[in-house]
Amino acid sequence: MFRRYRKEKLMENLIIESDNLIAMRKLLPEYEGKIDVMPIDPPYNTNISYVGYKDFDNDWNVFMSERLEVAYKLLSNRGVMFIHIDENEYVGLYNICSEIFGHENVRTLIWKKSNDFFDKNRIEKPLENGIRRTHEFVLLCGKNLKETVLKPIMQPALQNGKLVAQKKPLETIIDFLGTTSSAKDEIGVLFGDRTAFSTPKPMKLIKEFIRAASEKDSIVLDFFAGSGTTGHAVMDLNKEDGGSRKFILITNDENDICRNITVPRIQKTIEFFGYKETFDFWNKPLI
Repeated sequence: MFRRYRKEKLMENLIIESDNLIAMRKLLPEYEGKIDVMPIDPPYNTNISYVGYKDFDNDWNVFMSERLEVAYKLLSNRGVMFIHIDENEYVGLYNICSEIFGHENVRTLIWKKSNDFFDKNRIEKPLENGIRRTHEFVLLCGKNLKETVLKPIMQPALQNGKLVAQKKPLETIIDFLGTTSSAKDEIGVLFGDRTAFSTPKPMKLIKEFIRAASEKDSIVLDFFAGSGTTGHAVMDLNKEDGGSRKFILITNDENDICRNITVPRIQKTIEFFGYKETFDFWNKPLI
């Protein structure tokens, strides 16, 4: 279908505007077992109206199971997924991943999504039972996680009031890799409006996930691509270490999110940061 895989190399980065389940099934003939990293940020099923994605109530488990079953087939033997979620569906998602990947191949990370060092523009939300919610979960899944050794990441730490990055193992509690508010600031720099996309993840966070799990020529797939952060992270890491990683981003066709946000984000980051990459945009109907 996409004809992009040649001699074990993805020839071009690819953005696909389509229902992600249909698109992933179309990718299987050429990409089965070829994807090393999948950072995804699915809808959290919290009855919030997300830009470009509907939340799912009774069908959310089916919705996620169908997509993760195909994702498992696309994942390489050493590949891993990083799946963002909050308390609302953490247990359900953990059970789905345990069923597909095996309980021994699922781990839980905690990302501190709020940090006063970054959050100058944060809008305070009401406390819940007197508690300020400052974290989300990230499920780490792989086909053979016990045999998968993640590489050290560049973990920032505060020293004399400044952030200094140090090479360290990925820890179960993740801090100083950006926040929800700083991710919106990144959107604001590119679009002139930090509210252009409601639920972005910080580029530094996704970049370090990719650093930990990829080789320099890995293929990275994000099938809930949203604002395109994963593509941005792949290009930034390539620029840093001379890698040739390629990304495949899939964003559905609701509310023109792909054309209004995902594709412009990648175009703007290439121009703004001087990245050398190019990409193909596939928006033809997939049947």
